Formats: sequence, C-alpha cells, structure tokens
Amino acid sequence: MTGTGSCVYGIFEDKKLAKTAYQALKKRYQTYICSSYNSLKEPKL
Repeated sequence: MTGTGSCVYGIFEDKKLAKTAYQALKKRYQTYICSSYNSLKEPKL
C-alpha cells in the first residue's frame, strides 16, 4: 500500500502463534490478523 506509512508484518505457521503476537502488539500498535483468500479454499490436486 504505497503512501500509507510504515508497515511491519509477520507470517505464522498457525493461528495460535498469530494470536499470541497480536495480543502482545495490540497494546502499543494498530494491529490486525489477516489471512489470504486462497488459504481458505481447498487445494485442487
């Protein structure tokens, strides 16, 4: 997102780790948990 300022993101292997980081960071920063649209779909093999 060009022009919106600084951004830091993390990639986590599971939701529990993401939620732990979210809880720690939300106290000081505007924080969101996101997932990709493709991660919600079943893979086609």
